[in-house]
Amino acid sequence: MKGRIVLLTILTLVFIFLDFKKRKDYKKSAIALAIFIAIISLGYSGFILIRGIPPLFLAHIVLLIGSYLALLWYLFKGKLYPYIIASPLLTEGFYVLLNYLDGSRYE
Repeated sequence: MKGRIVLLTILTLVFIFLDFKKRKDYKKSAIALAIFIAIISLGYSGFILIRGIPPLFLAHIVLLIGSYLALLWYLFKGKLYPYIIASPLLTEGFYVLLNYLDGSRYE
């Protein structure tokens, strides 16, 4: 599993680099790189925070996959879907809300 994550990371960076070499579009490449860094940080923070609640963690993983696919769609088709990319924030926000309402028994 870890090997696949590393492979996907390298493959995404290669896609961004090849798209930049092909189109010479600094703005698109910078946006794609920033989105990729945001997806990585959302995945890491979700792994640290939400792992205690398995259904919420599964929803977070599914939303992360969706945001990664939205990044690839942006790279290949040029259409940006920011609400899909930011969707993993919903699970983290729901976890914070649960923590606020019910206490910190999920830690």
